This record gives sequence, structure tokens and C-alpha cells, in this order.
Amino acid sequence: MEANPGEDWAPQQQPCQRKGRRPHGDLTSWEHCFNDNCKEHRWEKVDAGYYPRQVGEKGELSKNDRWEQRQRKAVRTRLEGEGSEKIMETLETQISDLRSRLDRAAQIMVAKDNDLEKLDKETEKLQQAYNRCKQRMRQIEGMLWKEGV
Repeated sequence: MEANPGEDWAPQQQPCQRKGRRPHGDLTSWEHCFNDNCKEHRWEKVDAGYYPRQVGEKGELSKNDRWEQRQRKAVRTRLEGEGSEKIMETLETQISDLRSRLDRAAQIMVAKDNDLEKLDKETEKLQQAYNRCKQRMRQIEGMLWKEGV
């Protein structure tokens, strides 16, 4: 009888693989997510204006969240039947507003930078005056020791 290699081979049984965890958003809706720091449901909570609580109450938004809520509401989306001219005007107005804010921020930064340069120069002058006073005090101290006072 001739040996047939692999005749008694049987596939090894693979270990059971765990199913991957389903994402938090698939398991929970924003209304049942009680973690105020949940990044997946954050914007839904901000848009709704509150954080859900287990007891049925509504938790208040933070000051920053209320500001972001106002900003998000300010951005308009195209409504059904609304003309694109209105959207363009709105977007141009918002872009203009953002540009003016950026210009103002740039002006403030330049002014602060100038103030810092002035303070650096004043600090340098004060350091020089301090060093001159220190040197003069040493001279006076030396003269007093020579006189034996």
C-alpha cells in the first residue's frame, strides 16, 4: 500500500472571532446619549438646544455651545423654491462680515505686537539704568572702604 501524503489532513477549526463593536451612533440616538462630551452627538444636542438627562430633564448648553448654536443658525441653507441670488447675497454678507472680523483681529495683533516692542525697549533701558546704578554703588562702596568708614 502506497502512502498518500495529506490523506489524513483535516482543516483546523478556526477560533471564533468576536464581532466588531458597533459604533456608538448606531447604538444610541442623541436623545438617549447622556454623555455631554460625546463628539458623535454633539451637534445634534447643540442644534436642539439642550443636553438630554436620564431623569427626563433637559441640561443647559454651555455658554460656548449657545454661541455655536447661534452661529450655526445664522448660516442659511437653501430652502425649497428659494432662488440662488438670495443665497449668494447671504453668503457674500457672511463672508464680508468674517473678513472684517479677521481685519480687526489682525489690527489688534499688530497693535499688541507694537506694545510688546515698546515694553521690550523700556525693559532694556531699565536694565541698563539698573546696571549703571549697581556699578556706581560698587564704586561708592569701594571708596568708603578705602576711607575706612
